[in-house]
Amino acid sequence: MLPGGGQPALALLALTAMAAPWWLGWVSVAPNRLLSARLVPLPGALPVTVAWAAFHLSCLALLALAWRGRVERWAEVVAVLAVLALAATVGLGAAAALPAGSPLARASPAAGAWVALLVLALATATASAARGGTPALPLAAALLGLGAMAVAGVFDSLSLAREAAGRAGELRAALLGHAALAGGSLALALLVAAPLSALALRRPALEAAFLGLASGLQVIPSLALFGLLIAPLAALAAAVPALRSLGLGGIGPAPAVIGISAYLLLPLARGLVAGLRVAPAEVLEAARGQGLSEAGILRSVRLPLGAPVMLAALRLAAVQAVGLAVLAALVGGGGLGSLLFQGIGQLASDLILLGVFPVLALSLLADAGLALLARLIPAA
Repeated sequence: MLPGGGQPALALLALTAMAAPWWLGWVSVAPNRLLSARLVPLPGALPVTVAWAAFHLSCLALLALAWRGRVERWAEVVAVLAVLALAATVGLGAAAALPAGSPLARASPAAGAWVALLVLALATATASAARGGTPALPLAAALLGLGAMAVAGVFDSLSLAREAAGRAGELRAALLGHAALAGGSLALALLVAAPLSALALRRPALEAAFLGLASGLQVIPSLALFGLLIAPLAALAAAVPALRSLGLGGIGPAPAVIGISAYLLLPLARGLVAGLRVAPAEVLEAARGQGLSEAGILRSVRLPLGAPVMLAALRLAAVQAVGLAVLAALVGGGGLGSLLFQGIGQLASDLILLGVFPVLALSLLADAGLALLARLIPAA
């Protein structure tokens, strides 16, 4: 244990983040997309030096906070600043490291920069856990900062940014499609889980059957479930042509949305039922004594008291929906999974990351938004 009740794990993470780029490199440059990249020294241009110094100072400040045991909110802020300074160092360093007059050359973060970024994300989560909070909000703040830097052109020289610029229209369509897939799946799962959870309060047999079905769906592999949906949905679309005009078919978003929503039923059902049962029995009896109907009790007592538990289930389901929507590309559903699987097929790491990073951003933003909502509701 460190002096003053410090956090040894956080101190180790801060040291690792600072040392990784020195050991494994900051920036790598390749002559073109096909040839292997090689490590290059970090250029000594003034903007690069300023960002480099800010990164090291942030890591040292994080180390000092961990050593002294003062991790509260400041440790999260410092970790986010270290992430932004690291990103600025790599982005500005890549621009200075690219050889002049070579439009095909590509610069990318070296392994050390990726390791430092991952370690700083873990440091943020460790600092959040130490103060009893959630890492979603500081990580979402880091994503917003990185987005602002991207808009400012800090990352324009990185190969990933060039890949994104070359596929801007495809990336935009994939991002919107992915958000629609995840949102539609979550809405469909809520549409099924919410009324059944309310009915299950007074019908134990219905609750057992509902939760049993939702649990059983979890053991079916996702690709198998999507495949099982293709034939009946195709037959339904053939029997009712009007449904085909609405987009329902064996291939496309329909089987993906239905399959994903099936996997969301279990976390939603458990959370909704548990939340509706949070209200103590004496409070429910008092509400009945005042003449409230069961619907009134549900509205005025059960929902307000169980909101934190239900929102926690909703957060879990939302993040799960964003992740599972990647597999929609395998049944023609589109989304960011199409970019990811293209990259895997072409062995193009930039294209893989172009599909992965927006999924990560959507997950963190969904989790952070619902976490913020959960904080605001008790104060309302």
